[in-house]
Amino acid sequence: MATILLTQGMNSVLASGLLSVGKNIFENLSNPSPVHFQKSNNTFTTELESATSLADSSKPISTLRQELLNDPAVQSFLSANEGNEVYLQKRADGSSQILSSSGESMILANNSRTNHLIHTYYDKCVQEGAFLSPHRPGSVLLQA
Repeated sequence: MATILLTQGMNSVLASGLLSVGKNIFENLSNPSPVHFQKSNNTFTTELESATSLADSSKPISTLRQELLNDPAVQSFLSANEGNEVYLQKRADGSSQILSSSGESMILANNSRTNHLIHTYYDKCVQEGAFLSPHRPGSVLLQA
C-alpha cells in the first residue's frame, strides 16, 4: 500500500505517519480493555438467594392485587378502560406497562412506587402460576 501511495507523489513521511496511525487505531479496536471483576465475600448460596428472592414476597397475591387496584395511576387507567381486559408487563429497562385489550397502554417509570408494586405482583403471579395470560405471553392479567 505504501508503494502505491509513493508512486502517486505522496510524501514518504506523511505516508508512513498515516500507516502508523492506521496501525494504532486497528490495534486499539482489536484489543479490548481488560475487564475487572470484584470478588464478593458472599457464598454462592447467599448470592443465589438474594438474586431470586422477591420483595414483599410474604404478602399474598390478593393483598398485592388490592394494593394495585387502589393505586391512583392504576385506578385511572382501569376507569378509562372499563369493560376491557387489562394486562401487566415488565419491560427490559425496569419500567412496567399496563395494557388494555382496547389497544391503550400506559408506561410507568422504573423509579415509581406503582412500578415497584407491579413488579412485586407480577413476580408473585409468575412464581405461583396465577393470573398468567394465555393470550399474551409474558403478561399477567389484572382485570378480565
